[in-house]
Amino acid sequence: MTTSISRWKCSCILIIMVICFVCPLSKADTLFDDVQLLKAFRDSFIDRRDGIISSWSHSQTSPCNWTGIRCDGLTVSQIDLSCSVSPLNLPFPRLIGEFRSLKHLNLSRCAFTGHIFPEFWELKKLEVLDLSYNRLSGRLPPSIAKLKYLRQLILDDNNFSGRLPSTIGQLTELKELSLRANSFSGNLPEELGSLQLLQSLDISSNILSGNIPSSLGNLTKLLFFTARQNRFTGRICPEIGQLRMLQILDLAWNSLTGTIPAAIGNLKDLRVLDLQSCRLAGLESINSLVLVSNRLSGPVPAWISNWKQVHSLILSQNLFSGSLPPLNLPSLSHLDVSANLLSGELSSDICNAPSFVSLVLSRNNFSGSLDGIFKDCLNLTDLILSENNISGELPGYLGELQLISLELSMNKLSGKIPDQLWESKTLMAISLNDNLLEGSLSVAVANITTLERLQLENNLFGGRITPGIGKLKNLTNLSLHGNKLTGEIPSELFECTKLVSLDLGANRLTGNIPKSISKLKLLDNLVLSDNKLYGPIPEEICSGFQKVPLPDSEYVQHYGMLDLSYNELEGPIPRTIKHCTVVTEILLQCNKLNGSIPEEIASLANLTLLDLSFNSFSGLMVPKLFSMMNLQGLILSHNQLQGLIPDNFWPSLPSLAKLDLSRNCLRGPLPPSLFCIKSLTYLDVSMNSLSGRLTVDLKSTSSLLVLNASNNQFCGTLDESVSKLSSLSVLDLHKNIFTGSLPASLSNLAALTYLDLSQNNFQNSFPCNICTIQGLVFTNFSGNSFTGNFPESCMDEKPCILGLPFLSSRSDSLSHPKNVSVVGLAVGATVVFLILLIGLLKWKTHGEDIKILDNDKGKLVMTPESTSSEGLLRRKIKEPLSINVATFEHSLLRIKAADIVSATENFSKSYIIGDGGFGTVYRASLPEGRIIAVKRLNGGHLHGEREFLAEMETIGKVKHENLVPLLGYCVFADERFLIYEFMENGSLDFWLRNQADAVEALDWPTRFKICLGSARGLAFLHHGFVPHIIHRDIKSSNILLDRNFEPRVSDFGLARIISACESHVSTVLAGTFGYIPPEYGQAMVATTKGDVYSFGVVMLELVTGRAPVGQSDVEGGNLVGWVRWMVANGSEHEVLDPSFSCSAVWKVQMLHVLSIAMSCTNDEPWTRPTMLEVVKLLKQSKISIGS
Repeated sequence: MTTSISRWKCSCILIIMVICFVCPLSKADTLFDDVQLLKAFRDSFIDRRDGIISSWSHSQTSPCNWTGIRCDGLTVSQIDLSCSVSPLNLPFPRLIGEFRSLKHLNLSRCAFTGHIFPEFWELKKLEVLDLSYNRLSGRLPPSIAKLKYLRQLILDDNNFSGRLPSTIGQLTELKELSLRANSFSGNLPEELGSLQLLQSLDISSNILSGNIPSSLGNLTKLLFFTARQNRFTGRICPEIGQLRMLQILDLAWNSLTGTIPAAIGNLKDLRVLDLQSCRLAGLESINSLVLVSNRLSGPVPAWISNWKQVHSLILSQNLFSGSLPPLNLPSLSHLDVSANLLSGELSSDICNAPSFVSLVLSRNNFSGSLDGIFKDCLNLTDLILSENNISGELPGYLGELQLISLELSMNKLSGKIPDQLWESKTLMAISLNDNLLEGSLSVAVANITTLERLQLENNLFGGRITPGIGKLKNLTNLSLHGNKLTGEIPSELFECTKLVSLDLGANRLTGNIPKSISKLKLLDNLVLSDNKLYGPIPEEICSGFQKVPLPDSEYVQHYGMLDLSYNELEGPIPRTIKHCTVVTEILLQCNKLNGSIPEEIASLANLTLLDLSFNSFSGLMVPKLFSMMNLQGLILSHNQLQGLIPDNFWPSLPSLAKLDLSRNCLRGPLPPSLFCIKSLTYLDVSMNSLSGRLTVDLKSTSSLLVLNASNNQFCGTLDESVSKLSSLSVLDLHKNIFTGSLPASLSNLAALTYLDLSQNNFQNSFPCNICTIQGLVFTNFSGNSFTGNFPESCMDEKPCILGLPFLSSRSDSLSHPKNVSVVGLAVGATVVFLILLIGLLKWKTHGEDIKILDNDKGKLVMTPESTSSEGLLRRKIKEPLSINVATFEHSLLRIKAADIVSATENFSKSYIIGDGGFGTVYRASLPEGRIIAVKRLNGGHLHGEREFLAEMETIGKVKHENLVPLLGYCVFADERFLIYEFMENGSLDFWLRNQADAVEALDWPTRFKICLGSARGLAFLHHGFVPHIIHRDIKSSNILLDRNFEPRVSDFGLARIISACESHVSTVLAGTFGYIPPEYGQAMVATTKGDVYSFGVVMLELVTGRAPVGQSDVEGGNLVGWVRWMVANGSEHEVLDPSFSCSAVWKVQMLHVLSIAMSCTNDEPWTRPTMLEVVKLLKQSKISIGS
């Protein structure tokens, strides 16, 4: 018995020992299995040993210590490859399904491809699953319900498709569900309403359709719901109002219709509500939420006042009308209703939102006065009411608010500025320009010490400038231009030592310029023109102009202007002018300045324009003045300068384009080296005492268009070398003492339009071949001694005879009977006209130059020359003979027509690189090897001439990295050429339409770069250049691409400058079919919003890859109509260019750009954004995508 008991005890002990031994082995085997799986998992990446994978070495380190791996006891619980340096580009790893204890799996951004195998959904312990930013495809199976512990499911940016399984509603532990940027389709399952722990739901950028299920109202813990860019239809379910914790609701870019439920007003924690680009319209009493780029109309709904916690409400760019309702929104900080049709008088109820910080009501039709309206907006910092019809006087309470910026420009405000406004302790910027304000600046202005910008131009202010303004120590920008201010400039003004820009022009100021201007060390822009200032220019004038300022906007271009013109200043120019080192333009014309021109001006290396005309400068010409490398315009006419013209022009003035030395007392010869300046287009030395022979010494092709050497003492024969000036349009040598015969080679001046050789001593027979010059519209040979009969071949109806060359001192030419009859008819028909004509021409000797041009009837029209391009455009003068001074922003290249003909092999078709509405573009190589693009305008037509002048008046003086640089031009008879920098990659149209490798070259990032860059260029034309420029022919063929595919907007052939006082520009319909906005066919008025429409079409081309015309018959066959139809039917994803594949991230950005493009192509111009707003929206898209 004892033996059996002992045996039994031994057996039990043995069994216990076996159990204790076997169980650890079982667990060890489990760990061994996971370790082997990890090693096998590592080995499956044998070809991609970088990033995290490279750290999984074959050393003795436990796999549980590998980067991205975590073990829970003896099993692998976490695998995280999201920090891998580069994409793996491998099929989804099947071994993942073997880690049955896995709780956390993050394989994001690994670029895994293919389908997910069924075994994967057996990982029943998963709590976090992140497969975002891969290339996975296929459907989500019903077996996803097995992951019942799942808290986070993130599948963003893949290619999953098909319907969402209803079993997804069984994942009741889910707190975050993100399926963004896939291709899920069908209805949203009602079972989603069972996920009552869900806090974040993102199903945006799919192709889900149908109604948004009402069961989502059960997700009472939901904080974020984003369903933008789908195909949801129907009404917004009122159950959304049950999501009381919701902070973000984004349903933008769907096809939702009907009313916005008033229950949304119950979402008191809502911070962001985005419903833009839906189809919300026709709402009873509007009852709709307004967001940018919808077509919501009617009054703004009063129920918005239920949103007690809303902070920002943006209602801009819609069609809202009527008045604003009372807003009782205690948390509202920003309200923007700009660019609508709102009208009526503003109500003080607007301040029921006491937390207002920013209020933007600009570009509406609000009227009435501001009395008491904003008195209770105690926290308001920005009040923007520009471009309305606000009238009455400025209320004093505005100074009691916390305003930082007050913008009331372009209204009908009248009366005086109340002293209370100047008592503000916070205002930094005040803009009241273009109103009817009057009175004088109060002494109380000294109290607003926080002010930095004060713009009061174009009002009716009078009286003196108060000295108290000098106490504004923070003032950087002061403009009082265009008022009726009188008295002297107070020296106290220059206590504003931070001033960068000071404009007191176009007033009635008198007295001296105070020496205390020396205190303005930061000044870089000073305009005191058009006043009655007298006395000397103070030596301290250049205490500023010594430091280039940092611009406060990417569109700021101009600095360095010193404009004291049209005053009564006297005395010499101070030698301290040399200290204005950053000055680019010095305008001192029309004063009473005297003395010699200081040679110190020559040290101003940045100077491009110097105008000292209509003064009393005397003494010798300063040789150093003719060695300024960047000088482009030198105007010294109407002075008393003496001595010789220095003979050191070439190569000392390589950039000079206009030289006017007329009406001085200069003597001696005209230096032949003048004609060696390649860029010189205008030379006027008339009304001097120059003598000797007129000799042209050319070292290369001449660019000269105008040569006026009249009223001098040039003698001898007219040198044959004059005929080398092949580009010459105006040649005026009248009233000299030339003798001998006229050289027959004058007929080589094929571009000549004006020729006056009268009142000389030319003899012998008249060379009739001069009359063969086709473009010659005026000649005068009278007062000479031509002999013999006037050639019969010239006695026709050519305009050459209008100069009456037969009116010489000899009468032999009248003896022929036929000549007598012809002469009688000519004299009888033209004598009255010519008397007036010649009288006007002689008027130039009284101080004004004359330009001659053709009007529509072919008659001669004469007008005084304006030195500003704006003046010429205002008078509708075209000037084909020279460049205006205003274009001298940079030197221009001129080449001969012969060079162009040679470089293009007589315009061979093989050199054509583009074709526009007004001309053809050729690729040409200059003799020195430089490659250029030559646009040959359609010659001889009115609109060809207009295009040429518009190009010369605009792009020649515009500088921006996204605009094609104009290098120069060429005029040859009826031919007009524009010379551009060559763009290696041609036009955007060429790549979108004709290039075989366009798919690889124009991937989406490149297209987006082109879109943003060209938008910046056009925005600069609209907003950054003064006066503003309308392009009028924006299209993809006018967007050129350089070597790096950087875009440059080109072809300003239809561009016109809009002056500040003009509301429209032209009655000529311009543009290209497919890009022309609908209003051009009705109002026939070009606007910046027309350019926006055209650019929107270009954006649609970039997104869709389609041409602007030639689509299906839907919506008339044009691209805009086709896109609208597709989007309205929920097919916006099918709009995207299918020719290249791109990631889901890029698809999101493409859809964003599509939305912006649709806003730009709205039918109503006032609903389109400005180009500045387009640039801002594109930049926001760039930032949000992280590109």
